[in-house]
Amino acid sequence: MSFFYNASGKNNDYEINMVNIENSYAQDNSGLSINDTQNSSYGSEFKHPPGVLAIYIIAYSTAFLFALFGNLVVIVVVLKYKWMHTVTNFFIVNLAIADILVAIFCVPITLLTHIFIEWRYGAVMCKVTPYLQAVSVCASVNTLAAIAVDRYLAICYTFNYKMKWKTSKCIMFAIWIFSLIISIPMALFYQRYVQSGSLLYVCGENWENKFLEKIYFVGICICCYAVPLVLIIICYSLIGFRVWNRNAPGVYKSNGVIHKSKVKAVKMLTVVVVLFLFSWLPLYIIKFLIYFQMDEYDNLDFVRLLNNYIVPIAQWLGLSNSGINPIIYCLFSRKIRIRIKMMVKCCRYRFYDDNAALEINKQTKRFSSTRYFSVDYTNGQVVLRPHKHRKSGSKKQTNIYD
Repeated sequence: MSFFYNASGKNNDYEINMVNIENSYAQDNSGLSINDTQNSSYGSEFKHPPGVLAIYIIAYSTAFLFALFGNLVVIVVVLKYKWMHTVTNFFIVNLAIADILVAIFCVPITLLTHIFIEWRYGAVMCKVTPYLQAVSVCASVNTLAAIAVDRYLAICYTFNYKMKWKTSKCIMFAIWIFSLIISIPMALFYQRYVQSGSLLYVCGENWENKFLEKIYFVGICICCYAVPLVLIIICYSLIGFRVWNRNAPGVYKSNGVIHKSKVKAVKMLTVVVVLFLFSWLPLYIIKFLIYFQMDEYDNLDFVRLLNNYIVPIAQWLGLSNSGINPIIYCLFSRKIRIRIKMMVKCCRYRFYDDNAALEINKQTKRFSSTRYFSVDYTNGQVVLRPHKHRKSGSKKQTNIYD
C-alpha cells in the first residue's frame, strides 16, 4: 500500500522542503520548476533515464507476474481438490487473495509513480488506490500471522487442537474488517492538488496535525508489521524447537525419515521468517527515518538518491514478498508440485472435472477421486471408458504445509 511502499506517507508532494520532507511522494523531482522539468534530459514526463526505467519495469513486472499467477495457482489447487479443503489451506487461500490484491493494486501504481512525474489518474483514484493498497497489504501480513498461529497450535497441540470452520471464517472476516478500518485514514487524507510553482497534478496526504500523522504511522507499523512479525517468529520458533527436539506425531518409520522431516520443517520455517523479515524491514527503516529523523536534513543529493534508487528497491522487496509465498509452497511441498503437474496435464488434454484430480500416464488413468477411466488413443482422439466407482472418503485431507 502507499503507506508502506512510498518514499513517505505523502504520495506526491514534489517540493523539496526539508521541514516537510516526510510529506513527499517523490522528492527526486521536488523543487523542480515547470521549466526545469520540461528541460530535463529525461523528457517532461519521466523521472529517470531509459536504462533505469527499463530495470524498474522488468523488476516490478516480474514481481507482479509471480504474485498474480503464483497465488492464482495456489487458489485453484486448493479449491479444485476437495481433499485439500482444510482450515489451514483456506487460510492460505485467504493469504493468496490478499497477495493478489497487492499485485493488482500496489505493484502497477508503485511502478507508474516511479516512471511518471505527474499524477495522471484522477482525484477519485487518488483516494481509492492508497486505501485499497493499505487494505490488501495489511490483510496479507496479518493472514500470514494467522497461519503461523494455526500451524503452531496444530503441530504443538496435535491431539487437543482442531479449529472449526466457523472459527476460521470468523478470523478471516476479522482480518479483513480490521484492515478496512485501519486503512480509512488513507482515503480521508489523500488529496489530488496542483503542485505549487508548477502546473503538475500531485496526489498526497494532507494531515493538518503532524503529530497525529506520526502516531498513525507508528500504529500501522505496530499492527501491520511488528505484531505479525513477533507472532510469526514466536510460533515458528516454537514449532522448530518442538520438531527438532521431539519426534513429530506419526513419524516413526526410521531414524532417517525422522531426521529428514526435522531438517525440512526447520528449513521451511527459517525461510518463511527470514523472507518476511527482510522483505519489509528496509522500507520500514527508511520510512521511520523520514518521519522522525529527516525534518532538518539538507543534503539534496542524498534525498534524490534515496527517492530515485533506495526507496524503489525497498518497495520492490516488500511487494515481492507476495510472490515469494507460492514459490515456498512449491519448494517445500511435493504435494503442491504434483498437483500443479496434474493441472498442467489437465489443460494439455482438456479434461476437466470440478470434483476430482486427474492423473494421466499412458494406459489407465484415474480421472477423479470417485471414478476411474481408461484412456484409448484412436486417430488422435481420446476416448474415456468408465470403470467401477471408488468408495468416497478414501482421500485423506492434507495441508499445503504438510
